[in-house]
Amino acid sequence: MSQTPHPHDPFGTEPGPSAEQAAPTSDPAQHPHDPFAYGHDTSRVPSPPSAGEPGTQAPHLAGPAPAPAGHSAYQAPGGAPYGAPGGPAGAEQADQPAPGTKGVYEGPLSGQLLSRSDSRMWGMFSQLAVVLGHVVSWGFLGWVGPLIIFVIYKDRDRFVRFHAAEALNGAIAVLIAQIILGIVITIITVFTFGFGSVLYPLVGLPALLQLVFSIIGAVKANQGEYWAYPFNIRLVK
Repeated sequence: MSQTPHPHDPFGTEPGPSAEQAAPTSDPAQHPHDPFAYGHDTSRVPSPPSAGEPGTQAPHLAGPAPAPAGHSAYQAPGGAPYGAPGGPAGAEQADQPAPGTKGVYEGPLSGQLLSRSDSRMWGMFSQLAVVLGHVVSWGFLGWVGPLIIFVIYKDRDRFVRFHAAEALNGAIAVLIAQIILGIVITIITVFTFGFGSVLYPLVGLPALLQLVFSIIGAVKANQGEYWAYPFNIRLVK
C-alpha cells in the first residue's frame, strides 16, 4: 500500500503529514507580517525594534499628520484649523482691531460664536440700521436697530458687538444733541419773538452727521475692519 498521504481518505487510515510538513513554507524574512509564517511557534516572531536602537525610529503616535511640503493645513472660516476652537461651526473671526482702536470690548464671550461671514454681515447691518432709523424718524429712532443687534450678539461676537455699540453710542449721542439743540433753539425763538425758529432745521444736523458715519462704518464692517467714529460718547461697550 502506498504511504503517500491521502487528504480525502474517509477512514483516516492513511498517515497524515508530520508537524514539520504541515507548517507553512512562507519565509518570515519575506513576509514579516504574515501570521501564518511562523505556525504556532511564537518564539520566531521578530520583536519590534526599540526606539533606542541605532537606525530605528520611534513609532508614530496618534496625532495630526504633518502637512506635506508646500501645503498648509486646512484653515476654517474663523482662521483656526478645522476642528479647533474657532472653527467653521461658528468661530470668532480672524479680523483684529488696530492698536489703539477705541470702544473694543476685551472681555470673554460666553455665547456660540459666529462664522466670519456672519460676523461681517451683522456688523454691517448694525450700521445700516442707524441709517434706516434716521431716515424714518429724522434721527430720533436711529438707536433701535443697533440696540437689538447689540443685545442679541454682544456675547457671541466681538466684531459685531463693536460695530453695534459704536452705532448705538452714536445714535444716543445724536438723540442727546438733538434734545439740547431743540431746547436752545426754542429759548432763542422765544427771546427773538419767533425769529429764531429758522434755526430749527439745525436739530437734524447731528443725525445727518451720523448718517455719513454709519455708511462709512457699514462699508468698513463689510470689509472686516474695526472702524471707530471720529468722535463718540461710547456709553455702551
